[in-house]
Amino acid sequence: MNQADKEAREAVDRLLFEQGVYTPLELLLAEGRLLYADYEAWRGGQCDYLEELLFGDPEQSYDLMKRAEAYARALGLAAEPQHYASGEAQREHPLRFSSASAPDRCFYTGYRKDAAGPQLDLLMDSAGVALANGIIRALVQQDKVEARRLLERLFEIDPGHRQLGGLECLVVAGSMESPVEDAGLELPILQRKLCPLAEELLGPGARHFLAPQWQRLTRALLDVDFDPDNSELHSSYAALRAEDWEQVIASVEAEFNWEEHPVLLRRHARACGRLHLDSEAVSDWFRLCWRFPDQAACIGNEAEPQWRRYWQHFLELDPELPNRDFPAWVLIDQPGLSRWLATERCFDDCELPEGYQATAELVQAKPSPLVDAGLMDRRKQLQVCNPALFACYLRDFMPTTGG
Repeated sequence: MNQADKEAREAVDRLLFEQGVYTPLELLLAEGRLLYADYEAWRGGQCDYLEELLFGDPEQSYDLMKRAEAYARALGLAAEPQHYASGEAQREHPLRFSSASAPDRCFYTGYRKDAAGPQLDLLMDSAGVALANGIIRALVQQDKVEARRLLERLFEIDPGHRQLGGLECLVVAGSMESPVEDAGLELPILQRKLCPLAEELLGPGARHFLAPQWQRLTRALLDVDFDPDNSELHSSYAALRAEDWEQVIASVEAEFNWEEHPVLLRRHARACGRLHLDSEAVSDWFRLCWRFPDQAACIGNEAEPQWRRYWQHFLELDPELPNRDFPAWVLIDQPGLSRWLATERCFDDCELPEGYQATAELVQAKPSPLVDAGLMDRRKQLQVCNPALFACYLRDFMPTTGG
């Protein structure tokens, strides 16, 4: 199995584990090839084809979708068509992923573990079930008018429907347009009531319903200062949940000494990664390892896919290294990264750990058949300050360089 197939399979497995369904849209979002804000722009009719908004070469994204589709079929998952409607103001605007038919078909085909569906018993042929399904679709598509119309019909036709109360709650919440009056009261309602309810009833479509709820809360929190004891009552948290990555960065950087708070450092790193601000994201993750090593494990879940894979390889080291040494180990595993970080001048403003500094100098040194006194001194320095990291350097770097 080549690396591209392996990465596609890992991505599909994660989506199946988290959502019970694989869709190309969620794959592109999860792999950082599409921003949620760009998806919303496409739904709003601001571009003809979604592939125009993808990060990088669209052919690479299509290749990823094809590999994921082949794996989903090999797993015996049930194919099901995906529907993405434009917003209310652009209701008649046809949505296309690509001008080419093959990528378009691939994007609009998802795969599910259980073909029966996660929310409703689709085998029941009743007006109530049909109306409930229609409400769910309208909520996911953020069509407030249609959702309320169908809800009123459901009250008339099937007032005892088992999901009527939950659907009514979501329709009412989705219709709220007035500013949040008390963010402190609104946040727990959104976290403890609306989010679980939306995930239960809407499945993978919950994110499309919840994004406007989080955006509304973000606006209410813009003037609230960060409180480490109540870190979620801050606009950076609500913006992160809304996947508004530019606002996350703006909210974090508005705080004095934000790099001294691990929560803000993590949010900043996630947002920079999503926006492909690579040097800023790597800088944040490395600083987290050095300053707050007890929280560095979040790299395995919150960083971009490539860095999640680096973290997994780091955890598989034998003997293990402490979290604080992850940045130095990455330089050993990926020597070119050290030169790139030096060029980007990522750490000119901070004092680097001695082990990291020595490792960076060693991996940047050019191999030579002659004895280099400076190189020997740096090796001794690393051996003294961090014997475990030095052993890793000898084992994993030296054989590849011939040094």
